[in-house]
Parts: sequence; C-alpha cells; structure tokens
Amino acid sequence: MKLLQRVFIIFIGIVFPLSSFGFINLTNDFDNDQSVTEWNRENFSHLLEDKIFEKDTLLKVSSDTIVSDSVEKEKKAFFEATIEYNSDDTIVFSLTGQKVFLTKNAFVKYGEIELRAYYIELDLEKKEAFAYGIKDSTGTFIDTPEFKDGAEEFTCKELKYNFDTGKGLVNEIITEQEGGFVHSEITKRIDDKTFYLRNGKYTTCDHPHPHFYVKMTKAKMIKDDKIVSGPLYLVLEDVPMPIGLPFALFPFSSSYSSGIIVPSYGEEQRRGFNLRGGGYYWAINEYLDLAVTGDIFANGSWGGYMESSYKKRYRFSGNIATEYHSNTYGDKGLSDYSESTDFAIRWNHTQDSKANPYRTFSASVNFSTSNNDRNNSQSIQKITNNQKQSSISYSKKWADSPFSLNASLRHSQNSRDTTISLTLPSMSLNMTQIYPFRAKGKSTNLRWYDKVGVSYSSKLENRINTKEYKLMKSSLATDWQNGYQHSIPISTNFKLSKDLTLSPTLNYQGVLYSKSIRKSWDSSLNDGDGGVRTDTIQGFKYAHNYSTSASLSLSPKIYGMYTFKESSKLAAIRHVMTPSISVSYTPEMGVPRSKYYKTYRNEATGKDVEYSIFDKSLYGTPSGAQESGSISFGLDNNVEAKMRTANDSTGTEEFKKVKIIESLKFSTSYNMFADSLNWSVIRMTGRTKLFNQKLGLSVGSTVDPYKLNAGNQRIDEFGLRLTNANIDLDFGLSAKDLKGDSGKDKKDDKTDEPWRDTRYVDFDIPWSFSIDYGWTYSKSTNKKSTVRQNVGMNGNISLTPKWKVSFSTGYDFTDKEVTASQFTITRDLHCWQMSFNAIPFGAYQSYNFRINVESSILADLKYEKKQAWQDVNF
Repeated sequence: MKLLQRVFIIFIGIVFPLSSFGFINLTNDFDNDQSVTEWNRENFSHLLEDKIFEKDTLLKVSSDTIVSDSVEKEKKAFFEATIEYNSDDTIVFSLTGQKVFLTKNAFVKYGEIELRAYYIELDLEKKEAFAYGIKDSTGTFIDTPEFKDGAEEFTCKELKYNFDTGKGLVNEIITEQEGGFVHSEITKRIDDKTFYLRNGKYTTCDHPHPHFYVKMTKAKMIKDDKIVSGPLYLVLEDVPMPIGLPFALFPFSSSYSSGIIVPSYGEEQRRGFNLRGGGYYWAINEYLDLAVTGDIFANGSWGGYMESSYKKRYRFSGNIATEYHSNTYGDKGLSDYSESTDFAIRWNHTQDSKANPYRTFSASVNFSTSNNDRNNSQSIQKITNNQKQSSISYSKKWADSPFSLNASLRHSQNSRDTTISLTLPSMSLNMTQIYPFRAKGKSTNLRWYDKVGVSYSSKLENRINTKEYKLMKSSLATDWQNGYQHSIPISTNFKLSKDLTLSPTLNYQGVLYSKSIRKSWDSSLNDGDGGVRTDTIQGFKYAHNYSTSASLSLSPKIYGMYTFKESSKLAAIRHVMTPSISVSYTPEMGVPRSKYYKTYRNEATGKDVEYSIFDKSLYGTPSGAQESGSISFGLDNNVEAKMRTANDSTGTEEFKKVKIIESLKFSTSYNMFADSLNWSVIRMTGRTKLFNQKLGLSVGSTVDPYKLNAGNQRIDEFGLRLTNANIDLDFGLSAKDLKGDSGKDKKDDKTDEPWRDTRYVDFDIPWSFSIDYGWTYSKSTNKKSTVRQNVGMNGNISLTPKWKVSFSTGYDFTDKEVTASQFTITRDLHCWQMSFNAIPFGAYQSYNFRINVESSILADLKYEKKQAWQDVNF
C-alpha cells in the first residue's frame, strides 16, 4: 500500500507541472489589503474526505522540465530545490488544485526556509504557503506559525508566503531589533530585509503585552538598519499620551554610529541656568570612539569633557576621560566674587591575560585638582572622597630566568589639605632567591651548603611630596628626592631542633644619590644668634656598606584543655599559646662610619654634632658599621570551645567548634647594645567574632614602658604609659539569619516568641542591616589625651521583589554631628525603573527623582527632577 502511495505522489508531480508564479499584490500602501483568512477554510474539511494519506507521509518534489505537445518549449520547474513537508495528523493532496493540506504540527522546509504551524496549506502551482494556529479551550492561540529563513526568525498569528519571490503577508508579528521589539497587526514582507507595517508598536519591553510602546500607524522597517514611521504617539499601560509626532526615525545598528548628544537643561543657584552634557559622539572605528561634550552656565561658567573608550580583542581595553572647568561665583566687584579653574583626568587600561604571559601593562589614573569634585560633582561618593591614588605599571619576566623588571608611576593626593605625592618613576630589577650550591632538582637530604640562597633587588625612584599649588614651581634638583639602591642578601638556616632555628645572613647594600649635604654653624643666622647652615652639593655620590647578622628563633606551641561533664552543653575549652623568642646579632664591621658621617660644632652649646651627608635622603645612609643586637618577645593566644549539638538528627556532627578568641598577640623587644631606653613599646592586638560570627571585635593598644620629662622626651625611667588604644565593633544581620531550621514549616511552627510569629514579621522579605562602632584613644605627650568615637549604620530592605529601600548614615560623637547620610528607594517597573535618592541633611543636602526606560536605546524617554547640593536652601 505504501509503495502505491509513493508511486501515485510522483505521478501527480509529473502530470501537473507549474508554468508560472502568482502572488498577492504588495504595494507600499495598505489600501487594498485583504486578510490572509480570506482563504476558504471550509474546503479543507471536504478535501479530507477526498483522500487521506497516512500519518507522517513525506513528499519530495524535485525540479523538472516539461515539453509542450505543440511547441517544444522549456517549462519552469516546480521548485528550484527539494521541498519537504510532513505533519503529525494528516496530509491531504488535492488532485485538481495542486495543493497539499497538513494539520497538527505541520512542517514545511524549502532550502533554508522552515515553516511550522498547526495548519499549513501548500500551493504547489503558485509556490505559496498559508499557515495559522488554533485556539485552545481558553481561547488562546497555540501552535501559531513559526517562520525561519537563515538568521531571520519570527512567530505570528497567520502567515501567507511565496517561496519564489520571498514576499509574504503576516498577521500579528513580533520581531526583535537590536534590543527593541516591533509588534505589527499586519506586515508585508517584501524581502528578507524590508517590511511594511500597519498599526505597529515599537518598544523595549519584552513582555508579550508591553507596558509601554510607541504607536505607529504606518511604518517601513529595514531589518538591522532602521524604522521610518509616519504619525506616532506614546502609550503607557494602554493609555494613549497626548504626545505625538508626525514622523520618526528609529535607527538599529550593531555597529557604532556618530551623532549629536543632546544637552539637558537645568538651573543652579550659584551659576544660574545651564545646558549640560551637549556635544558630539564620534564612532572612529570598531576599536575606538570619542565623545566631546560641554556645560555652559548663565553667569559665564563653563566646562568641557572628553571621553574615549578603546578595545582590541585578546589584547587590551580601557577608557580615558578628561574634564576642564572655569567657574565664576558671585557678582564681579563684590566681596563674594571668586573664580576657580579645575581639571581632572581618569584613565583605566587593562591588558588581556591572553596577550602576553611574560609582559603586563596596566593603568589606573584618578588625578584632579583638590576642589574639582567639590565644585562640579553631584555624587556624594566623589564629594566625600578626600583620597585619590593613581598607578601606571609595567612588568616583564624572562622565561626560565629568576630576573624580573618592574616600572611604575604613582600618585596620591589629599583633597582636604591639598597635599600631593608623586613618584615619577619607580623602577626595580629583582632576582628571586637561587641556590648556587644545590644540584638541580634536589629537594631532600639537603646539606648546609644546599640551603645557601642568594637574591638580588634594586630600585630607582624619583619622588616629591608637596602642596598642590607648589607642584608646578618645584625644581627637580632641589625639591625632588631621587636615588638608586640595590642589595645582595645571602642567607641560610639550620634546624637545631624541632622548634629552634638558626638563620645567619650576609647583606651588601649600596645607594647612589645625585646630591649630598654639608652642615656648618653660621653665627649670622637668626638675627645674629647663630644657627645651622645646610649646603647642598650637587653631583652623583655612591655609598655602600655590608653587614652580617645571625638570628636564633624559638616558637613552640603549648596546648591546654579543660573538659566539662557529659551533661553540659559545653564539652571543652582549648587554649593554644604560641610564644616566640628570637635573638639577633650584628657585629661591628663594614665601611668606617666616618666616611659618610661628618660633624660640626654647635657654638650655642659648645658640643660637636654628628650628621650624615645623606641626611633626609630617599634611602638613608647604608648602615653596618655599628654593633647591634636585640631580643624579640611575642605571645599569641587562641581560645576555642567545643559545643555539643544535641539537635543534630544526622548524628554526623556531634560537636561544633566555636571561636572565643581568634587571636590575642603581645610583642616587644630589648636592645642589648643601647646605652639607655633598651625596651621598645609593648604592642597588643586582638580579634574575634561572637554570636555565630555576627559580631566582630578587634582591639589594639600601645604601651610605652618609659616616662616623659617636661619637654615630652622619653627618659630612662620606667613608668608604663598607654599611648594609643582602639576598639572596633561591627555587627551585621540579615533576614536569613533569623530563619530557623529550613526543614521546618514556618507557618505551622508554634512559638512562644511573638517576635518570631509570622503574623507579626515576614522574615521572607530580604533585608540586611549592619552597624559599626569605632573608639580611639591617643596620648603620646603630657598634654591632654584625645578620644574619638563614631558610629555608622547602613542597610537595605526589599519590601517586594520590585521595591527596595536602602540607607547609610552615621554620627561623630567628637564633632557632635551626623556624618554624610543618604537613603535610596528603587522600584523595578519591568521595562522601566524608578529611583529616588536623597541626602536630607548635612553639608551636601540634595535629592534626585528619576523614572526612565531601562534600555539604553530609548535613554531619552525619562522624567527627572533633582536638586543639587549647590542649590539646596532648606
């Protein structure tokens, strides 16, 4: 039976060849549109009675040429390529109409074109296909047509398509265009790029029923290029807005495109009306772009910005931004009139990890004048950030070599006191430790000479630390500090016992300076009272020294355990003490001290004063000529408790460790060769976490063992003085921390604690809260001590999956004022976003309300109301 069916199908394909193609008339207007539902669907039920083929029957019609009986003429073939189609239910072939009807998961494939729907009607003579879906019990259309032609894909309600011309008529189509979505009631497909739309919608909302859209009465869409629309208007939540345009252009481009940046309008109290951020964006190429914008104010102030981003795949990426501001405040001629000039430069550069395994280059630059952010920024984070750092670094390693080269340019500044520090440049050449007497690959049974290690390090730097206004007036010879330093340490170690180690070292150190100093007494200084004159001698001078030392260290561990009764929830407490003691000794050897140290006579006191010719230089004077030795003491403590877990149903975790004290350290040292003040200060540091790691505690203190005289100088007389102390607490809590056993049903859980009853609090609402407290004490002289206290709080709560509230604030108990505080409310509106940010009090009071489309394509579709801190007068 199947064989007869296949022969019959081939016979039909030969007897009924196609001689021409016909299609619906597609014009650029919609005056003569006919719905694709005009096809007579009632005939389909009659055709089913004519002939029904078996389920999943596959028909393939190949190209053919037919010769006429009267005139030998080449006829056009059925299809230029093989056509395949099938269905899950029925395939019906019409003997008279040369049509095939497919139902239930119908599928047609012709070349790269694929069509799938509940019902497909294939016209072999016209090379056309008609497809539609079916309604389910709820009245919703299902199994609607799915069309695919190469990279082009879309779904629709009904479809009529011509395989030869590529033209079609589509009902209720939704397509995506570079992050936007186009809905159309009726669409004419001219080719794979051009479409005509009637009653269209353009939106960036991906919901089937968009929350907002631009209603287009008529439009032409060129795929991946643009949409040109006639009259259109905005619709929000199905409510038409009284905002319309006679025409519009929506560009779609996956590549960069240049264009004008429209400025925003505003008003400031100090500088007046303004236009901000207007300029031009230049898409230079696929690797580089440039945006030039500016601000202009009614009182004559102005600002300019330049920003560029660049990226080369698998090599590097980055961005650079500069800004310049010329501000005028007040009225000229009055006392409040002032002018200021500010600028800033920011540069970030990152090298791809795949670019080069042995060479790296990176940059993070954030440099500006001290008042730039305060005068021109509206961000509280930038305004309150007084510290800025920059670094540009380059490093190179040599394969199969211990050597490496590092170079960097560094900058740091304090906007509060206008102090600026620059290091231009800093270069170092280093060699990791090598073992010249050890056989290659040897790692066990090492003799003493196998442990001898040699390394090398060198550094060249050029630094300055000055005020911002003095920087450009500084002299490289007199104001900058520069020099070159290198050292060659040789070390080894011997294990005398398990905890006792002897470590001798030999070190060579050398420095090269571009200048040195000479000091002398000049009786003409200080109005004739005399003083010290310091003369700078320009010229390179090299100084070196060498020293040897040995250290002996002992660091055992001492364990203490106290166990409790089995009936106690507390099973045991363990105390681990790690005392350490080390002795170091440096013998008197090396370059004579007199080579780098000179003396002058103080006529006021009649005494000779020794000084170094490299005093206050970058690296100091190489040492090694004096005998020295010290003994260092240390003690570290760790205390842990072991708790019984009675509620453990698995039986696998009988005990739980709880840290009581993570670390409590004490340290000091004794100088054996000092003639006085042999003991150093005693330092204490400690840290731990309590209440199931929720409360963090850290403490520290410094105790000086010697007294001070009336001039606040240490004297060789014992008297413990607390010079510094600090206590820091931080506590954090979130919703998940208050949830009990996740295996219990909270709704059915009975509790005697009302605050845990879900009728009062819904702990499923995500929230978090943290608070930190800091206390510092300082008394380094006989003067009054200084105590500072401050507390900070921040938190957030998601009232619903769409609503979120966050805040941050603090209080300085010393200055008795609230620190910078702000709170933010955000609402996710699916394709829109609403946010409200406010700084309600303090020096930078401001607020900003904004509701905008989330997509960057319609970034200008927004409403914003704000008040900058410069304008606030509460």
